[in-house]
Amino acid sequence: MNVRKITPEEISLVHFTHQDVLGDEEQKILRAHKLVKAVMLSNMEHLDVGLILKLDTGEVIETFSNLVDFADNYVEVKGGSLIPVWAIVDVEA
Repeated sequence: MNVRKITPEEISLVHFTHQDVLGDEEQKILRAHKLVKAVMLSNMEHLDVGLILKLDTGEVIETFSNLVDFADNYVEVKGGSLIPVWAIVDVEA
């Protein structure tokens, strides 16, 4: 899979898919658990977390940032950008 890396500042310039990239309910639960763990690591140890994301064009991108918060359907990264959870393919913490 060809993955383009972007900075957290570039997140506001991209358009995410509107459908969940994960079709399996177990995968969605695992993604939520990974996000909770990543937020805790980010906030307690100030570690950057890798997020693999899918855009509305089908392109897959990756960004590394501190995760500030994860609530409901969005993840907030350092700098205030919001990422819809349904666009997150994987979390690397």
